[in-house]
Amino acid sequence: MQGPHHTLILIVYAMLCTSFQEVLWAQPSKPPSPGADDFLAGAYYYPWYAAPAQSEERGWMRQALRGRLTPRQLPALGVYSSRDPRVIGAHIEQSRRAGLDFWAVSWWGPGKREDRALQDHILKHPQAESLQYAILYESTGRLGSFDQPNYDHLIPDFEYLNQHLFSHPQYLRIRGKPVVFLYLTRVYFRNRGQEALAALRSRFPNLYLIGDEVFGPGYRGAHAQPWDAVTAYDVYGQSFQIEGATRKGLGRLLRSYQQAQEAAHAVGTAFVPGIAPGYNDRAVRQGHPGRPRYFTDEPDSREGDIFVSAIREVVVPMVDDQAERMFMITSFNEWYEDTQIEPTAGNQETTMLDDSDSGSYYTESDLYPDYGNLYLDLLKRELVQAQASREATQAEESEAAP
Repeated sequence: MQGPHHTLILIVYAMLCTSFQEVLWAQPSKPPSPGADDFLAGAYYYPWYAAPAQSEERGWMRQALRGRLTPRQLPALGVYSSRDPRVIGAHIEQSRRAGLDFWAVSWWGPGKREDRALQDHILKHPQAESLQYAILYESTGRLGSFDQPNYDHLIPDFEYLNQHLFSHPQYLRIRGKPVVFLYLTRVYFRNRGQEALAALRSRFPNLYLIGDEVFGPGYRGAHAQPWDAVTAYDVYGQSFQIEGATRKGLGRLLRSYQQAQEAAHAVGTAFVPGIAPGYNDRAVRQGHPGRPRYFTDEPDSREGDIFVSAIREVVVPMVDDQAERMFMITSFNEWYEDTQIEPTAGNQETTMLDDSDSGSYYTESDLYPDYGNLYLDLLKRELVQAQASREATQAEESEAAP
């Protein structure tokens, strides 16, 4: 029989556990290896790949543009498993080479393949402490259909994340708060889901929630208000899908971001710019035109020019001190949509041919170089140059000050 002393012990124990959790959350993340810049650079990371049964098989690359090219352009690591320690170590090294600070890891629910890859393989890897990690909460897998969303999983999912991930020393924090990216909040929490979100906030007040909110012009501050920061996962759909791989497309993206940042700041919400190197999902779904990674309206444009211009014209002027100068790249390794900066093998000739009946269904006759480490090196170069320019400007301002 449990008496009053037993009850008192339980109460004290609960208070101690709560206090310990608050202490953990208040601790800053263990910083990654020193970089050459003061940006907080993140990329969306996908731990969902399974190696084929036979090493020579195309496996999951059959559903990726690069696996349908003639000749094929495979990842530098081959058609890999996301749980392979060799692959995880190489991805961490590649990320640090590029100047990335963290991954926002795709998460589809407790015990799912991506959850187990993160907890059992990535975070336990000997090199894991070289990066930080956040969760990309995959709303389409947890909150139901667009037409009839169901928020029953929301709080239990965050209870699970709180128990298993938020207190990890490498988990990304801003102002001591664990960071969570929520996919498609503009669908699931705009004019709906407010009660579920309020309940989440009440249960976990010490979270830094970043909403996937911005898509095109006319963004309103009222939409930004529930979030600590807002960003845009889908770069392509609001810019280059509409205008093609052109300077006009990049300008459209910049104008949307500028207006969204102003609206967010008006209600005290931070803004996180997002960029992408290109887009082509024609090997996995129908309905979207592919876009190459160079400007089609500039005759001398080369592979990577869109990415470089996005860093210079969108990221550098728009990173927000309120979000610790964070920006996001869509993506590190989303091969199905060809947004990855992960290296290809780099040993094939540039091609506009594919294995479709027409020979150009997937490429739409655009050029696809086997780019190798190009995007890692472009990102690092641009970050270093931006930091050097910022320091020079600060030095000039300091000298000019009375």
